[in-house]
Order: sequence, then C-alpha cells, then structure tokens
Amino acid sequence: MKRKSMKVLVATVATVSMLGGEIASGISLRAFENVAVFDMNMIENRTGSITVNKQTKDKQPLAGATFAIYKVMSFTPSTADASAKYEPTTDFAQALQGIKADELGTYSATEMEKLITTLTATANTADVKATASMTTPASGTVTFANLDLGYYLVVETSAPDGYVAGKPFLIAVPSSDNYTDENAAGTKWVYDVTATPKNEKVTIHKELTAESDGSVAIGDFVQYQITTLMPSYTDDYFEGENKVVFEIQDTMDDGLAIQNDSDHAITVKVNDAVIEASDTTYAITAANVSGETADLKIVFTKAFLKAHKGEKVAVTYYAKVTEKAIQGNAGNENAAVIVYNHKPNATTTSEKETAYVYSFGINVKKFTKEGTPQVLEGAKFVLLEKDGKTQIGEEKSTNADGEIAFSKLDEGTYYLKETASPTGYTLLAEAIKVEIIAEKDETTKKANGRFTVKVNDQEVNATTGEYSSYIDEEAGTANIAVENHKGFTLPSTGGMGITIFLAIGGIGILGISIVMLKKSRKQA
Repeated sequence: MKRKSMKVLVATVATVSMLGGEIASGISLRAFENVAVFDMNMIENRTGSITVNKQTKDKQPLAGATFAIYKVMSFTPSTADASAKYEPTTDFAQALQGIKADELGTYSATEMEKLITTLTATANTADVKATASMTTPASGTVTFANLDLGYYLVVETSAPDGYVAGKPFLIAVPSSDNYTDENAAGTKWVYDVTATPKNEKVTIHKELTAESDGSVAIGDFVQYQITTLMPSYTDDYFEGENKVVFEIQDTMDDGLAIQNDSDHAITVKVNDAVIEASDTTYAITAANVSGETADLKIVFTKAFLKAHKGEKVAVTYYAKVTEKAIQGNAGNENAAVIVYNHKPNATTTSEKETAYVYSFGINVKKFTKEGTPQVLEGAKFVLLEKDGKTQIGEEKSTNADGEIAFSKLDEGTYYLKETASPTGYTLLAEAIKVEIIAEKDETTKKANGRFTVKVNDQEVNATTGEYSSYIDEEAGTANIAVENHKGFTLPSTGGMGITIFLAIGGIGILGISIVMLKKSRKQA
C-alpha cells in the first residue's frame, strides 16, 4: 500500500500551544511564517522526553512547582503499509472531537487557548489520571522520560509558595528543532523537548509610613502601607464560573485598633490613582477582632482583576495604640497577607509580611541607704513631658516595694518630679531627667525594640541592680533608682518643743550681743 504524504506545522503547534507562557509561563509565541514544514512520515518509531526548566522571571531556578502531563493524542509512525497518524486518547476523545492534528498549525492564538482550556477542564475531572507527575527540586528541572510519541498537555498543578501557577500548554513529542527560536529554520525532529515556563511571584510589602517611627505610646495613631501587584492571571483563570481571588488581609495585635474614619481613612491606590470601593472595584471590611481573624480585608472583584492585570496596588491605613498594647521588645505586630489563586479555581495564602511598633516604660525605685538600706513607701511622683511642664497621667505613690510604674510610653525625654516625700525624708529639690532613646533599624529607620537610657544626661549601662538604675530591654523598662535622705522635722505648735526652740534661739541672740559688745570695747 502506498503511503500518503502528511505534512503538519508541528513546531508551530508546540509553541503556539504555550501561549499562556507569554503571560504566566514565560514561553514566547512563535511567528507562523517562520516555521518549517516537515514530513511526518520521517518520524522514527522511538520514545522521547519532556524537560521542564522552572524559573523565576529573573531566570533563577524555582523549586516546589508540581507538573502533571497528560497524553491527549498518540502518534503512530508510518509503516510500509500505512502513513503516520495522530489519534486522540480515550480520556480526551470527546474534548478533541472534530479536531485534526494536521490542522492545529493553522489555529489562531485564541483558538489554541480555547482548546487548551477545554483539555485542561477534562484533565481536572476525577476519572482522568495524569500520565506522570513531578515536582521541581532545587535545580528547578524535571524530566518526563521514556514518553510515547504524541501530544501532551502540561499542567502546573501546584505552584511554589508565593507564586501564581503558569498556564497549561501543549507540546508535541517530537517537535521540530526550531521550536524555541522563531528565526531559525527547522532541519530535523527533536525527541527530547525542553520547555522553560516562568512563574509570576505574588509579592507583598508591609511597612510603617514616614510619619511613624515605630515608637509609640497609648493613644498614638500609626500609619501603615501595603504595596503589591495585581496578579497577571491569564484568561483561563476567568473562564465561566471560576472563582478569581485576590484579597489583601491585615491582622493586628489586640494593642492596635484599626481605624476607618474621616481623619484616619483607608486609602486604596491602583497605579497611583485613588480607587473607591464599589460593586465593580473592591469591598472593604474594617473591624477590630481578637485572635487570628483579620481586622482589615480588601477583596477585589473578578472584573477589576481582569481589567488591571499586573498593576501596582498601595493601601494606606491607620491603627490606634490601645491600653492592651504590649510593652517591651516583643513589640506589637501588624501582619499582612494576600489570599490569591495559585491556579484556576484554587486559592492559597502568601507568607505574612509584618511590621512592629514598640512601647517603653519608666519604673521608679525609691530607697534610702541611711541606716539599714531599705525601700521607701509613700513617695509621690508625677511624670512630665519633655517641656518639663505637661503632666502625663496621674500622680502616683510608691508601693510597699518602693516602686511606681509609668507604662507604655513613646521614646523621648521625660521628667520625674517628686511631689511628696515619705515622712522624715527630704523632698527632691529638682526633677530627674530621663531620656529613652529607641534604636532604629539601619534599613527601615524604624524602632527595632532595643533602646538606651540617660538619667540627668548620664548614660545608664547596667542591666541589673537593686539600688541603682538599669535597663530591662525585654520588658522595655528604664528602672530609675531614686535615693531619699532624712531631713529636719519641725515640732508641733504649742508644745514644750517650741518653748525649748525659742529659749535656744534667745540664748543664741544673747551670745551674739555679748560678742559684739566685747568687740566694741576693744576697738575703743
């Protein structure tokens, strides 16, 4: 039997089928007119392979991407009695009904994308099993070896953390040797085919804005900003009833309360333009809740995501520092994540991006070393701000341990003024100057939880001490030791004591008079 001569633009099919890679997989679309025509009857009866080199957009190997391949058409090489031919496999026969392999090379990009979407939907059904599945190691490369000849659908079934899965693509085994270079002329069949899809990384960056330095006191307002990019979801993400998700969430510690009023509004910008919440853009939820539930949610609509692929997003918002704020170097956390599609109709959550604010405290330790060293109860203090006049909070008295705590303060200069001393002790003549200096991160220039302290312009270096000033960095406290000395006690009015006092005073005056009289006579 005479063999029929069959020719097909196999190279075109292989590369046009990877159209989604131009957006999500990074494989370029080939130009039809530069593809060579090959005689399929010259294909050898042998096996081939598909190698996937998974890379980031900056061409770095990417581990953790899982690929499944599905044989959608089998290829039978020519024999002495029959020409070479393609036939749909059983699982994909219905999806390929009416499709001729030797016509695929004439398909437009839109037609090819529609076909791939149909094939992928079939592959996702429960009764269709993948030909093989592999996950990329550190090298980013997997090879599906010993494959029978035919067309294969390659699907990224699981993307690495923080990435959006690339679009499925078709690839032929074999393909012509010009399948990776649109300007080259095809000269032979390649049985070991390589694809280099790229993943789009879902990025999120969270930071304090310039108006917030990371050091806070109760009642302060802290401004945050989240920046990210709209995912470049390919069209198969938006097919039919597919749920397309891109949601910004922020979860705050209980010491921070989300704000959303005219003075502290939540602002969303896309490509530097302010976008208001609506049925066609995004929905916003802002409410203070405890635990791991998000205090802020911004959920973009499917239509908005499709119209703004790859555009930059910036969200600014405020939190108020509450009485529940944590003092010390553990800080008060504000954590943002993105919930997104890592493949069509499937969602995942990005790693959280955090920002912290820190509060400090001043602890007073009142004591005396006269006689037996001991703490002093009943001394009263007020805390004044850096001008030395404005009082912060209420007057406080030292307890049985001789202590007072002024908590959850911003960095800055303060004055401890004693307003009443314990009975029998002298009141401090001057207020004690205390400077809390928050250490700043070299990169962000924001507080990092560490700090130094100066007392009356002298730096405090100690980290422990019973009757000396020291720093407790973990607790965020400047412990200030304040010594009192015993003083004079005036007797009660009307008693014997006042008579003795007056008598002594009289003797003193008389003595002075006698001295002055003698001096006068001597001079005479």
